[in-house]
Amino acid sequence: MIRRTGLLAFTFLLASIARGAENPEEARADADIRQALAGWVEAANRGDWKAALKVWAPDLIGWYPGSPDDTYAREAENAARAGEPRTKYELEIKEVLVAGSLAVVRDVWKFTTKVTPGETTVETVKSFEVWRRQPDGAWRISRWISAPEPKP
Repeated sequence: MIRRTGLLAFTFLLASIARGAENPEEARADADIRQALAGWVEAANRGDWKAALKVWAPDLIGWYPGSPDDTYAREAENAARAGEPRTKYELEIKEVLVAGSLAVVRDVWKFTTKVTPGETTVETVKSFEVWRRQPDGAWRISRWISAPEPKP
């Protein structure tokens, strides 16, 4: 039943997007989501992982190749033990599609990580996020899937 409901919601989302008409509520949701992502990037870059937690929904499930499924509990554990940030995050939002209380974001992340004092690595990751409006009205990521771009 949950899969059918999810499929119907996703179908509704696509149908709504196909109409091409953006209403004021959808425009506000788009702005709220973009602001939440910008806030996450700012918080992560200064190492404030507790503030960065605000972007995740309690029912979070995320997937990245070679890693265990991500959850809110896992993010909170990581935030509690995080030290000085070694990675700088950059984000390019490609699109935000909103329909009702669901939204899909397609974006590209760039992670620049200090490996040693003189050495850094750069990784580019493409991502899709499913955002859901929460009971308090905030938009949070409920599901995400990401994959790294192949290295040249």
